[in-house]
Amino acid sequence: MIGKDFDPINFTLFGMDLADPTDFIFDIILGVLSLTLAYRAFKLNYQGEFLAAWQKFFLYFGLSIFLSGFGHLFYNYFHFYGKLLGWFFIPLSIYWIERAMISAHWNPKIIAKANKIYLIKLLLVYVAFFAVWMLVDVNAKPQLLFLPLAINTILGLLIGAGVFSYKFKSKISPSFKYVFYGIVAIFPSAFVFLLKINLHPYFTKNDFSHVLMIIGMSFFYYGFTKVMKEKHPFIKAK
Repeated sequence: MIGKDFDPINFTLFGMDLADPTDFIFDIILGVLSLTLAYRAFKLNYQGEFLAAWQKFFLYFGLSIFLSGFGHLFYNYFHFYGKLLGWFFIPLSIYWIERAMISAHWNPKIIAKANKIYLIKLLLVYVAFFAVWMLVDVNAKPQLLFLPLAINTILGLLIGAGVFSYKFKSKISPSFKYVFYGIVAIFPSAFVFLLKINLHPYFTKNDFSHVLMIIGMSFFYYGFTKVMKEKHPFIKAK
């Protein structure tokens, strides 16, 4: 089904009226994967902005997805309010993957300028989020509240990670191609989500998107760790 969502799947467990079991399962899988990758990234025996930014990306992305899973599960109790804490971490994760990629650039002036732009964009996303909250009946249309986050995520991944990984794979290291492959894997999820491509009540647009994100996150980690093992000016051993 395209352009329309299936009705939420409700079920009872331990006397609780719960919802969206598959969304919860895929959120937990993706969240735990991201947090595991963050843990492994923190264990790497290197230092520098490139590594620190990737660590924070995996951490904040993992937290956002993991917490959102419980927002789905307990939707009948908290409605979209249960997802807000998870949503809060999404712009932070995008900010840090942008910082990770630009830190590999060979021009310090471009790095400094881009970091300022990314910080301003991050603040504007939160301003837009709260503006929608104040100006729109979010109880009737909670999807409008998520829209600034979705737009920021698409732009951040496509430009901040996609464009630079494509450029860096020839300018710095072929290993950046794996980060680019991650973007290629994840990017269709934007259309799956925005166009509401739902294949089955037990495999909705959210589940489809999360499968693509699991593939993409795996490529991200593989690519950035391969870069870390190489000798580059932006990588320092402890």
